[in-house]
Parts: sequence; structure tokens; C-alpha cells
Amino acid sequence: MNALKLPFTFDVEIIKKELSQFSKTDYQDIYNSSVMLETLWLIHFIEPIIGEDGLPIFLPNEALKKCPYLLSIFEKFECQVETFRIHTLDAGANIKKHRDVGYSFEHGKVRLHIPVFTNDKVEMFVDDQPIPMKEGECWYCNFHIDHEVRNNSDQPRAHIILDLSLIHI
Repeated sequence: MNALKLPFTFDVEIIKKELSQFSKTDYQDIYNSSVMLETLWLIHFIEPIIGEDGLPIFLPNEALKKCPYLLSIFEKFECQVETFRIHTLDAGANIKKHRDVGYSFEHGKVRLHIPVFTNDKVEMFVDDQPIPMKEGECWYCNFHIDHEVRNNSDQPRAHIILDLSLIHI
């Protein structure tokens, strides 16, 4: 299975309102060899602390505490959430074909996408197959295999991205 639309949706108007409190200076440039510098931006919403067993536990940071609806999304997933962030890909930017090794159900790490700002000119491909994500939907994709994104629009594309661990060591 390369991609699966999950059976729940989120209110993007509330998400957009909560995200509007952040400015471009709140975002960090992401270094990724598949993306040109200063075209992919993020805000992290959780941070690790070391638990009693010496393993990290990821908890809401100050940015997430300002966003009650986003916090409710974080709390919806009843497994260890290791990443909860917003990714913004600038208009006209692309993420070249690449793999995120280990990010598949079979490997026990699931990456979910919740599109917040997107349109029909934004294309995501997993194993060269188009994945037609719409705002507010929640998608699992097998990112262990080749995937890429093309933002052919004149608007930024923004997704909430969650990395979930299905295996508790």
C-alpha cells in the first residue's frame, strides 16, 4: 500500500486561524538535499524530554500551547507522536524524488499528512502515483519508497506532518 486516506477530517479554517498568529520569522528553513534552500519552512509543535526509562517523550511546546485545536489533533493519536509540525513549501518550489528510510507501516513508523493550504496545482507522487490530497483530510503514505512534491501554483502549500511510532521499545 502506497497511500491511504484515513477516515477522519480536520477543520482547516480553525487551523488556519491558529496558524495566522505566527509570522514568517517563526518558521525555520529546512535543510533537505531534496529541496532548494529557503523554499521549505517549518514550525515544530512538540519537544522531547527524557522519560524515567531514559527514552524521549514528546510534549507540546509553547507554540502548540497557543493553538487549542492543533493541540486536540496532537492528542487524538493514541501512540507516541515523535514529530508534530507544519511544513510550508513555497509557491513554485519542488521536493525532488527521495525516500524517507523507515517511514512506513511495515517499519513501525507512520508519517501522516494533513493538508492545510493546498490546491489542484500542488502534486504529490508516491511511487510515481499521484496522491490527491485535499485540505483537512488525513493521509498515510509509505514514504519509505520514492516520493516527490511539485508546487506548481502561485500559493504556498502547507501540511501538518505527524510522525507516529507504532512500536514502543
